[in-house]
Amino acid sequence: MGREERPAIKEFLDMLADILAEKYFERMDDRMKKIPELRRLITAKEAGQYLSLSTDTIYQMASQKKLPYLKIGARVLFDIKALDHWIEKHMIKEKEWKKEELKTEMEYSKSNARAIKESDLLTLLKKKGKD
Repeated sequence: MGREERPAIKEFLDMLADILAEKYFERMDDRMKKIPELRRLITAKEAGQYLSLSTDTIYQMASQKKLPYLKIGARVLFDIKALDHWIEKHMIKEKEWKKEELKTEMEYSKSNARAIKESDLLTLLKKKGKD
């Protein structure tokens, strides 16, 4: 009787361990789906949310090779680290903003100066024409 009980208990414990392991992996899978931060690769929809762009824009940029992506079979996935790197690479820094502002202001000033000179020249020509 004692020997027969042990295999039954062992079989029961093995079955229980299998059930617990299965439940554990189901829960982990659910968590991975709910918390994208735990995953390195994300879908186009999630990449769109991450970059505040539409899913269509994400696919378009990927097809034009403007955005880093990974294709596994028919699936297009995006690496969070690569997206972060892409953001840093395309970020316009404050110095660059100021350069652009100054450049725009200088171009505006030059075009205004030209317009003023041209209008002064027209005024001068008109005065000479009256004389």
